[in-house]
Amino acid sequence: MKRRVVFTTGVATAAALAVVAAVLASSDQSQISPAPAFNADQLNTAGENWSTTTGGLKGHRYSTLTQITKSNVGRLKLAWHVKLGIPAKEAKALNEEATAVAYKGTLYIPDGKSAVHAVDGATGKQLWKYDPKLKQPGLANRGVAIGDGRVYLGRGDAHIVALDQKTGKLLWNTQLGIASAGYSFTSTPVYYNGMVIEGMSGGDAGARSFAVALDAKTGMERWRWYVAAGPGEVGSGTWSGNEWQHGGAIWIYPSIAPKLGLLYLVTGNPVPWNGRGPGDNLWTDSIVALHVQNGQFAWGFQTVHHDIWDYDVTQAPVLFDATIKGTLRHGVAVPSKTGWVYLLDRIDGKPLLGIPEKKVPQYPSGSAEAKYASLSPTQPFPVGDAFASQCSTRKAFPKPAPDGKPYRVGCIFTPYSVSKKGNFVAWTPAAAVDWPPSAYNPQTHFIYLCTSQGPGLGLGAIPTSQQLLFPGGDWIGANFGGGTAVASRGRVIAMDVTTNKIAWKGPDWPAPCYSGVLTTAGGLVFAGQSEQKKGTSLLGPTKPSSSKLTALDAATGKVAWSSPHLDAGANAPSMTYTADGKQYVAIVVGGNSLFASKTGDSVYAFALP
Repeated sequence: MKRRVVFTTGVATAAALAVVAAVLASSDQSQISPAPAFNADQLNTAGENWSTTTGGLKGHRYSTLTQITKSNVGRLKLAWHVKLGIPAKEAKALNEEATAVAYKGTLYIPDGKSAVHAVDGATGKQLWKYDPKLKQPGLANRGVAIGDGRVYLGRGDAHIVALDQKTGKLLWNTQLGIASAGYSFTSTPVYYNGMVIEGMSGGDAGARSFAVALDAKTGMERWRWYVAAGPGEVGSGTWSGNEWQHGGAIWIYPSIAPKLGLLYLVTGNPVPWNGRGPGDNLWTDSIVALHVQNGQFAWGFQTVHHDIWDYDVTQAPVLFDATIKGTLRHGVAVPSKTGWVYLLDRIDGKPLLGIPEKKVPQYPSGSAEAKYASLSPTQPFPVGDAFASQCSTRKAFPKPAPDGKPYRVGCIFTPYSVSKKGNFVAWTPAAAVDWPPSAYNPQTHFIYLCTSQGPGLGLGAIPTSQQLLFPGGDWIGANFGGGTAVASRGRVIAMDVTTNKIAWKGPDWPAPCYSGVLTTAGGLVFAGQSEQKKGTSLLGPTKPSSSKLTALDAATGKVAWSSPHLDAGANAPSMTYTADGKQYVAIVVGGNSLFASKTGDSVYAFALP
């Protein structure tokens, strides 16, 4: 098992302070109002402030603001547009996926380099910048937390830092892993009850990922929970050998139910993707509840047993209250790459509408293929609608796979293995939804998904003897196959949480929806359309498309407004706030190198004239 590395500085040294760049005049900083040590009620719902990455502790991405409505959104205009100052050459290698947080008219925005920008929400003027200049910036940075006069950032080099909210000066720095060994933070920290809570990414690079809580004042560790259950931990009997020592990345932020004292998080896949020994591999590919004060395991639900397809759970959990079959239920909803939404009771983790185990395709018992793949005989199938295709077609994969043999074309749980008949299989969904977060509107009881609709991808098995696995290396252990010229498309889809059925489908877009969703009491849903270049992305072939922010009617899915052309891919979730009494909708537009969208370093804000 990898050794843990932690250090904490109570005050910033002169060298550490040198990384704070562009700290502007005190007259500019004087307009910044430090956030209080928020209590749970203050973080319940977003209104004038957008105080957490999801607007509140429930993960709703919902705002009570109503200045902008479906009747007047057509008059929305560009209020301001600023650049974050990232050179174009550097931007091409980055993924800009952050949601800003806003408090008292000031925005706090991290970029793909783990720098943080404090920006005037009315004008876009930069007030201060923290720039750590990391040698290893990580895959992406999806947001910051604020509370008790500090801004908290999980950096790409596996450090969590606290900054002075008025100046951007470093207050403490806690290292929780070694970047060269694969450890990094991609998700967003959450401030709650004097703690900063965040999940470690890096599972596909061999890290053993975990959730951690630090003291918000000092940076000292309060508790830690590992995803892959080790000896003596709940679920430890579901692993073969020492495979529990790696994997289980936490890609996205948790949600919290204060009255229950529970924190909900979702977890990534085991590694390598295929060729492991038998076992379900708990608690990878799972929805998990922890006791928020001490990190102790409360319950877990695994969405895919012994995952060999990269069906990790990457969507932030959404907590909701709705009447189901005549009874008020307190649920947690999690859309996933499988193309289903999983609806669970947030008290005990039991399915709200049923998720029966069903038999799935297997290799012949005792065959070399079966021994290599170690498949689970059953998988969970949620009651309700699939929101994306779960089967591919021969028409979509007419050409041979990279090994020169035809693809085995199948559906969601079609296995692949080392075989004389061919190692590659093609199926869907290929990330029906990935990390871009969904949104929930308590007025409609709909959860709005930012989806990909396409032919799927090809995956091929690699003999275990040929898998070179080392800390910080490539622990995927599988080959990707092209073979299709059919590009994935996208759309926003509304799912009714009372039935788990599709309520409406938004217009078909020429590229996958890869921005996340915002919904408001004004009856609107906002999502970004990405400008893609012709080529291949992690979701398959791409075709050129235009970038814009679009507003849909929350009840029907009809387009209510679209912004003018944006200068890069809209691959970050939008948010809304007020400054000087006016409501704004803002979005980071910097593109995504993995998604093959145009990169940049812009932030746009829109408001009524």
